[in-house]
Amino acid sequence: MKNMKIARTLGALLLGGALGLAGASSVYAAETSAGVAEHMGLTIKSTQEALEAAKGGNEHGCLASIKQAKQHYKEVTGDAAGKPLQDAIKRLKEAQAECEKEGGGPKAAEILTEVVASMQKIKGGK
Repeated sequence: MKNMKIARTLGALLLGGALGLAGASSVYAAETSAGVAEHMGLTIKSTQEALEAAKGGNEHGCLASIKQAKQHYKEVTGDAAGKPLQDAIKRLKEAQAECEKEGGGPKAAEILTEVVASMQKIKGGK
């Protein structure tokens, strides 16, 4: 009985540790230059998807893609997360506010066009 309790406790600790390390590795990935580049690319891709949804009048799709873009942005660290990217994210939030409005797609698309261009410029280092 006592051995069974110890085995269960040990199993739970091992499982918890493995899950904890799995989460840490995804965070670590964004701290490497390759991880940052990947998340920057995913941020741009999600923003482009939001732009296409806004152009098509799909406010719900626009909001979902903006939410994804903001999640990927949180993984961008270091020099890539400087003031120009922060400014682009502020504009992304403005586009989100437009997507939340009935018929706000055209204005959101206008803002998102600027945001995509800014992010591509940041990624290209120009």
